[in-house]
Amino acid sequence: MIKLSGKGAVLLTTLGLFAGIGLGLATGTATAHASGKYLDLGQSGYVRTKKAMYVGIYQKHGNTYKPLLKKKGALLRVAGIYQPTGKGPIKVSFTSGAVNYSRLSKLRFSDAATIPLTKANFENVKLKAPLRGTVLRAGKGFKEDSKFNYGNSSAFYLTLDNYIQYYSKSALIKDDAQGDMVIDGGNTMDNYKPTASAKMIKTTVKGNTTTVQYNKRIKGIPGKKLSTHKYQIKITNLKTRGGKNFAGETRGSWTNYTVNAKPYFEGMMYFD
Repeated sequence: MIKLSGKGAVLLTTLGLFAGIGLGLATGTATAHASGKYLDLGQSGYVRTKKAMYVGIYQKHGNTYKPLLKKKGALLRVAGIYQPTGKGPIKVSFTSGAVNYSRLSKLRFSDAATIPLTKANFENVKLKAPLRGTVLRAGKGFKEDSKFNYGNSSAFYLTLDNYIQYYSKSALIKDDAQGDMVIDGGNTMDNYKPTASAKMIKTTVKGNTTTVQYNKRIKGIPGKKLSTHKYQIKITNLKTRGGKNFAGETRGSWTNYTVNAKPYFEGMMYFD
């Protein structure tokens, strides 16, 4: 999505900014190039603050929302970028990214890209577990049911603040019947109430496999019990893709995974 805003200026949203960052965003190739004091935005789309700052995020207090002071080292997701064509100040808007449901439900975000992306205030971040926010669906790919639902399997994802959030098949049909759920924390519409959740204890990444330990059993996720209050899943990206054409101009596209050897996939439905 590109909007012209003023003479020679461009505003880009992250639905077209970053490719392959593990957040279910649409593929795109646009990036912001820095000049002088402005940060050249990295591929992850995330930055950390170098000092305590107000960055256009608001937190609920009673019936009102007040500006939230983000601490030094806070992780932020770039949601939109404004930059004059060529050299010029880079300004951005932020969200918290894919944090847990309860926390996100108390936040609101400014759509206006007004925060200068300066090297003095921000630094790029490479996520240690790039699967954060990736919706992993049970099965071998999208299927259409008798009511033309495509988001008709259970699913889960890992939040940035170390929760597993699980959604039953019925919950997915209610909230994601079209199979196009995007988890990026950029809009209240992106905040879906999970069927169950658990706190992640430890996360490690080795090659194509992400190993997650968490503190309680979630029915519907094929976790292995290690001990009391400790379960484990191994998520492996098989690096293979699948796709299927449905009626009309409807198509599903996905990447294949396994979770403790059970088939899972991550993908999107497209409707032309």
